[in-house]
Amino acid sequence: MKRFFTSIALSLLVITAVLADDEPKRQTVYSLVKQRQTTEWYKEQADLWKKYLDEKPTDGDAWLNFYTATRMLKIYNQGVSQEDLNKLVDNMEKAIPESFEFHYVKYWNGGNGTDPSLVSHLQKAYELEPNRAELNDDFMSYYELKRDKENLEKVAKRWLASNDISPNLYAWNYNMLQSTEEDAILFTVGDNDTYPAIVLQHGKGIRTDVAVINTSLIAIKDYRNLWLKELGMPLMNKDFDDYESWTAFEADIINHFKTNTTRPIYFAISAHPRLYESFKDEIHNVGMALKWSPEKFDNIAVIKRNYEKKFLIDHLKVEFQNDISQGVADHANANYLISMLTLYNHYKESEDTKAEEMRLLIQRIAEKNNMEDKVESVIKKKP
Repeated sequence: MKRFFTSIALSLLVITAVLADDEPKRQTVYSLVKQRQTTEWYKEQADLWKKYLDEKPTDGDAWLNFYTATRMLKIYNQGVSQEDLNKLVDNMEKAIPESFEFHYVKYWNGGNGTDPSLVSHLQKAYELEPNRAELNDDFMSYYELKRDKENLEKVAKRWLASNDISPNLYAWNYNMLQSTEEDAILFTVGDNDTYPAIVLQHGKGIRTDVAVINTSLIAIKDYRNLWLKELGMPLMNKDFDDYESWTAFEADIINHFKTNTTRPIYFAISAHPRLYESFKDEIHNVGMALKWSPEKFDNIAVIKRNYEKKFLIDHLKVEFQNDISQGVADHANANYLISMLTLYNHYKESEDTKAEEMRLLIQRIAEKNNMEDKVESVIKKKP
């Protein structure tokens, strides 16, 4: 009988332990640029970190996680406003005013760093903890806005040494850069098709001939004029207030570059179609970038050359490490599919044995993005 009750007691302990493991736990919260999570997960983490802060209001790491989760909810339009974030930062200042986390978040919350008072917070955060990887993208933006190449090189090398950026994203950006011709202008749109490319340029000396221009940053007049001057183009005196909408302003900036340079112009494969909507018939896929060319050319031959002679693709075939940004990389890799399908059809028509290898690669990327049925329907269609 004693042995029977002992067995029951042990079973109850196991059940209790299992139930305890099922309870939500606080986890490190990263920006969606680095790690993809559901909105429900961000809500859960925001609640958990808020409850923890109620007990330990001076924990800087907790404040950083709480702010990051809340910021991601704002980005996903989950009922969080900028005013909510501002209030959160005000509370942070009251609780931990001299901390790295406060100064870092104060800068991050303020936008792109054009306000000198916010730049001082970035500098203070660096003084407190100079080796924090979170600072790299902010310093990269700060020096890029000044076109300060000397400091861009320093930040790029520091960022490389930190191993903070996924090798998969470096390869993605490498292939994007290699998709362009010499002295190209390449318009990018987000963090993951801009920062890794600039790091490769200034930290590794890869394709330094390419002008990587982020379409959000180029809207800043002083920065835009620095680039125009550097590229030997006339300045653009109009600003956002001179236009009826952001789309019109953005389109005019692109048009200014198109009409005032002889350099080849490309858009990152991830670029929003609105950027080239008015001249979409002059846009040609060449792999991991879209080339603007009023004249038609054999883009399939260019795609073939890029995949066979220029691109790094082994990382698409097998994963060799546990990458915290694997989900982000998998999502970005979906951008390969259009050029891969084009190349697959070319191989199939020419009875090239590379067709099967390309098909397997396409299927692997499609599976990671829940696009198997859609891709399979395209493959089964006759070219």
